[in-house]
Amino acid sequence: MLVTGEHGGYYADYADKPLVQLGRCLTEGFAYQNDPSAYRGGARRGEVSRGLPPTAFVSFLQNHDQIGNRAFGERLTQLAAPEALRAMTAILLLAPQPPLLFMGEEWGARQPFPFFCDFGPDLAAAVTAGRRKEFARFPQFSDPAARERIPDPNAEATFASAVLDWQAKDTKAHAPWLQLYRDLLALRRRLITPRLAGMPGEAAGFEQLSAHVLRIDWTLNDGSRLSLHANLGSDSAEAALPGGTPLFASNAVPAGGKLPGWTVVWFLEPPRS
Repeated sequence: MLVTGEHGGYYADYADKPLVQLGRCLTEGFAYQNDPSAYRGGARRGEVSRGLPPTAFVSFLQNHDQIGNRAFGERLTQLAAPEALRAMTAILLLAPQPPLLFMGEEWGARQPFPFFCDFGPDLAAAVTAGRRKEFARFPQFSDPAARERIPDPNAEATFASAVLDWQAKDTKAHAPWLQLYRDLLALRRRLITPRLAGMPGEAAGFEQLSAHVLRIDWTLNDGSRLSLHANLGSDSAEAALPGGTPLFASNAVPAGGKLPGWTVVWFLEPPRS
């Protein structure tokens, strides 16, 4: 929702206060913790998770369900602006939760990953019809003719479209993404991972500072403090950054404390005496 703006169908559950939901995921585990679901007509979903440590959860920006359950299997590289995806990648790879990467994500693959299967004739027809019926609740597929354009899961061409082009990772368009992932994971391994074991639950807190600015603080196992300051909007915004040299900044931050649009800044402060 934050980077794509989508709110149709089951995305309705993430359209209200998405920044708060992100903060909750990064500090408490689940966005929904026995909270009412708009998509499910107010039925409650999720379990309370705030007492568990960050290492009990796996975070991701996209996975086979999130992509494959889209009508056309689009990845975030097709749906989000590059600067927005770069900012969210820096959050994913440096937050305490173990990150999950979907195949090709690390080099910004743009190939779709549509839902595909290989069933017998009776079940195959039912799956194709079921897929198209499922998307009837999305505004862009309210017209039956629009649903007919959804790829047939049983067609060989649907499967072939999802096969990765492994040569792409070394091309000019994709190599910078691969380097970004390598740099952030190296930083994580060197400075963050050694401080995670033994972290308790409820060792983090977040605050939404303005419409698009979020601050999160984690107390790590050695007493050091990891903090994230994120402007997840396209306009620059005020953000009171702590002193010192950032651990990582997705964009250059000018003097004066204003964060450019789609900028995240990480700080790691030593334990306080």
